[in-house]
Amino acid sequence: MSSKTIQAGFLALILASTPAFGGEGGGGGGNRDSGVSSGGGQRSGLSSRATKTVVTTLTRGFDRCGTLPKVYRFDCFRHTYKLAVQQLDGNHSYAEATQALELVQDTLTRGVQKNLDPAQKPKRKGLNFYRAVKPAAVPQIQRQTERAMKQAETILLRSPAAKQVHYARIAEAVNSNKVLLRSAMLPGAAIRLAWTLLKAAVPA
Repeated sequence: MSSKTIQAGFLALILASTPAFGGEGGGGGGNRDSGVSSGGGQRSGLSSRATKTVVTTLTRGFDRCGTLPKVYRFDCFRHTYKLAVQQLDGNHSYAEATQALELVQDTLTRGVQKNLDPAQKPKRKGLNFYRAVKPAAVPQIQRQTERAMKQAETILLRSPAAKQVHYARIAEAVNSNKVLLRSAMLPGAAIRLAWTLLKAAVPA
């Protein structure tokens, strides 16, 4: 069992034993997407390089989004999944993975667009700007995103056996994202612990 799986399982136990917090929640939205890696997946065929690129984008992207105020995080998450999808663009060997990641991306896109907070200015992080969602909409967007992530995991884990070595790694990254998404609603100390544990689980 990998260290990331152990850490994600431990985080899930923390989340299960801690009551959800109903305060301000996070989402973000970008009005400019940039920084797409041109060295992502190959044009065709499964490869360790392509898989690692997507996994790194998902894990480090969520880590980076976690430093934003809560109401800006969802659009940052959306941007993360968009980058992962673009890294697999044109590689038909990852068709099921692309479908799974697009499901999460589309769910986040709809959630952000329907619940934008016009009172909040976009916030810049690196080369991108992220828009805020209304705090009251956060619980609903979170539930919808968690459900999409669960469906994405199912798609990945039910893929052909020949793809399982690669798809299981992507599913593990999606699961880690799901755990951290839930932790965003926890009290501050638990949130900091969750982010610290996941960062320790992600290889440099």
